[in-house]
Amino acid sequence: MAKKSNPSILYWDIETSLLPVAVFQLAHNDWIDPSAILEERYVICAGWKWDGESRIHAVSTLDDPKRYKKNPHDDKHVIEVLHDTLSKADVIIHHNGDSFDKRYVDTRILKLGLPALAPVTSIDTYKIAKQKFLFASNKLDYLGKFLDLGEKIKTTPGLWMRVMQGEKAAVSEMVAYNKQDVA
Repeated sequence: MAKKSNPSILYWDIETSLLPVAVFQLAHNDWIDPSAILEERYVICAGWKWDGESRIHAVSTLDDPKRYKKNPHDDKHVIEVLHDTLSKADVIIHHNGDSFDKRYVDTRILKLGLPALAPVTSIDTYKIAKQKFLFASNKLDYLGKFLDLGEKIKTTPGLWMRVMQGEKAAVSEMVAYNKQDVA
């Protein structure tokens, strides 16, 4: 079998819901028992761009209208599309993706009974920023501004809560936010 001359390089990011939990008070909640989890968090949307292409792709819970109408928190379609996309990548590039995005997507893949993704080369820009440089902050927004690459989109107040309450416009706003993070 001939080796590919150019690896498939994928820039990607996800946005997840909050993790709703029940607590008696806000103060002194250093530890929350797992039995207080009201619902598992889910992937609201995912964005990606292939190296060499200008188009930024996205998938969200809105993209399967029947599933969304039945349960706006059902991320099965998002995970299936993302699974297919990640399966085509030889290299993935993300910010804090090794610690969060990839591990969380792998968790959702396991929960949904999909085949595990094959190992790929991962480049985590957060790790690189932290290990190789001494930026004042390693957050994506700061790095984008500092390096004149752009900045994160400002979100409207309560965006994550509005998404969790099933507001379609909020999910659409989240997709735009997600796509800018990929850019």
